[in-house]
Amino acid sequence: ACRALVDELEWEIAQVDPRKTIQMGSFRINPDGSQSVVEVPYARSEAHLTELLERVCEKMKEYGEKVDPSTHRKSYVRVISHDGTKMDLSGVKIDGDVASSLKFACESIAEEYEDELIEFLSHE
Repeated sequence: ACRALVDELEWEIAQVDPRKTIQMGSFRINPDGSQSVVEVPYARSEAHLTELLERVCEKMKEYGEKVDPSTHRKSYVRVISHDGTKMDLSGVKIDGDVASSLKFACESIAEEYEDELIEFLSHE
């Protein structure tokens, strides 16, 4: 669930135009008449990351469960590609219970570690 969450966040960040910026800092006027406003890249800004964390777990319905035939280890894999290309879904269990438990796990991780995720993802 954690891997799926980070993969989705990284993909969403990569979709933002690198030239897009957002103004950060104080909008107060300093005694000398200047403002301490800084333009930062929008993709990894706290505002954008917070917005992503609020909606990223909805993407978990695009995942299924795959069991490794040799180790019997379960993992979550995308069943719908980001760009619409056909995917190999052999051995993938697509189930509402799987999607809802993954979504619940994603929401728990996102809520519990929101500050750490924002701190980590705010850097390349």
